[in-house]
Amino acid sequence: MNLTDEQKAYIGAPLDQHVYLNACPGSGKTEVVAAMVAKVVEEWTGFPAGIAVLTFSNSATDELKDRLVRHLGEPLGFPHLVSTFDSFVHSRMVASIASEVTEFPGKEGDSRIRILENKADIFHTRSKICGRSISACKYNYDLETKGFTFSTGERTRDKQLNAAAISKVAREELIDTKKRFWAAGFATYKDVDMIALAALQRPALASYFQRLAKRFPLVIVDECQDLSAEQLAMVRKLHGLGVKFHFVGDLNQSIYGFRKSNPKNVKALLAELGFAELPLTANWRSGQPIVDLCSNLLRIDRISGNPEIVPVKPLLLQYVKCPSELLPRIIEITSGYKEVVVVARGHSTLQRFRKGDNFKGVEVLALACVAASSGSKKELNVAVALFAEWFADKLSLQVTRSGPHCPVAIESKLAWRKFIHQCLKHLVAAGAGNLELTWKQWAVVAKRAMRSLPDQSFVLAEITTELEPLRDLILRAPPNQGDTTLSVRLSEGVAQQATVDGLRYETIHQVKGETHDATVVVSSLQKGVHLSHWLEWLADPASEGARFAYVASSRPRHMLIWAVKKLKAAEKETLTGLGFELA
Repeated sequence: MNLTDEQKAYIGAPLDQHVYLNACPGSGKTEVVAAMVAKVVEEWTGFPAGIAVLTFSNSATDELKDRLVRHLGEPLGFPHLVSTFDSFVHSRMVASIASEVTEFPGKEGDSRIRILENKADIFHTRSKICGRSISACKYNYDLETKGFTFSTGERTRDKQLNAAAISKVAREELIDTKKRFWAAGFATYKDVDMIALAALQRPALASYFQRLAKRFPLVIVDECQDLSAEQLAMVRKLHGLGVKFHFVGDLNQSIYGFRKSNPKNVKALLAELGFAELPLTANWRSGQPIVDLCSNLLRIDRISGNPEIVPVKPLLLQYVKCPSELLPRIIEITSGYKEVVVVARGHSTLQRFRKGDNFKGVEVLALACVAASSGSKKELNVAVALFAEWFADKLSLQVTRSGPHCPVAIESKLAWRKFIHQCLKHLVAAGAGNLELTWKQWAVVAKRAMRSLPDQSFVLAEITTELEPLRDLILRAPPNQGDTTLSVRLSEGVAQQATVDGLRYETIHQVKGETHDATVVVSSLQKGVHLSHWLEWLADPASEGARFAYVASSRPRHMLIWAVKKLKAAEKETLTGLGFELA
């Protein structure tokens, strides 16, 4: 790797002070961090202390581990650590002392906290809040606002709860419910953060955290812009114990507002703790027109793109009623590229692009069966995800954060995935993947197969009881579709999946950190849905909406396409002024 002066400066950065590596998209950040960590490890004399490198996703952790193997010739081992921030907090900071805060006595000698996602529905408030009792899984304390945030899964209700003035009595009830939840050995990941902060405040645990600070005197945090207020508070506490931090990231790529990450808070901490800033300002990923457009989106200083990439001006495609109208044109335009990814703010926009409309209810089950029968590994993964979600919702299973939609009672996620796969094989063998059946015929076939599912040998013992309702399952054809074959509704989606095998469909959050040959960024039909419309991306260059557009548009090497609803003359002028060309 031929290093630039900026990259060399970070690799040689001091370990005894806080450092912020301000890395623009495509700057080779991950490779530079791996080179820096490898150099530190090879020169390390602090055994048994080590360095911790923390990321925000399992995929980012795996990627960094792979890079380190290439630099070191072997996996990074003790005393050093690469993990997610959540895992570090859970396993290294609170696992052995959580009971001091939660008062969970353990079960059969196991005092580990079990992490639940908000789809679980246990431990409700004893009194009603805004007319209904609420599960401890469906709200969390927000350190920044000093209040509670609710995520019940019902948008209207969440809006009502999050806007309501919570009385002192209701606040105490929410706190008491969380305490009961914790005392039973459960927590959400946000709860774990609060447990860690509570533990850091306890004088009786001061020596424990002093030992932790000596164990990991240097902590490198990748994608630092994603730090929440709670995580920033932990950084402050560990700083007070002598831990030095290297933050790596780009505040302009902060897109986790739903998780309460706020680039302004990170910027304030950098100033408060005196971080020394080192820049990476060259984008080696993208051609210059793409780099220029991304700078225009946020109205920031322009940087240099890769001079070896042929400059191709970003393209603007317009649809009339549905994004799926553009699919043939996109296939044509991107035919010369290998890695083509269609990106949108939310799954609903992607579904409209890929299938023309959303599939609902029994159609989801049917689509899972059809996808599972295709013989394609890619479609099987889609089928597993669809069926697991339908299955968990149908049986009201309490599921964990990890998945797909794995019940709390099942420890092995692999065992659960195998079970889902076996269920799909059972359905396909019964004929439920046959596109030529009418919906009425399919409902009979699928109902019979599902009702016999509890008697199959592959059923997991942990959920035997939960499957009993399947014996009386009712499946009906979609309204007014009984005599229509499945192919009329589903074949278009299946055919498109087969036709566009070279395309991948992801949300903006899912492609963060990726590099593509060509990226198609799809705007929603209208404004007001999760900042998914291009007008919301351009409204304020300091907003999260603008950062969504920036992250999505900075993924491609060669070609960037925006797919938007038919534009008015003034709108065309606005977008061409940013650097787009009308296709």
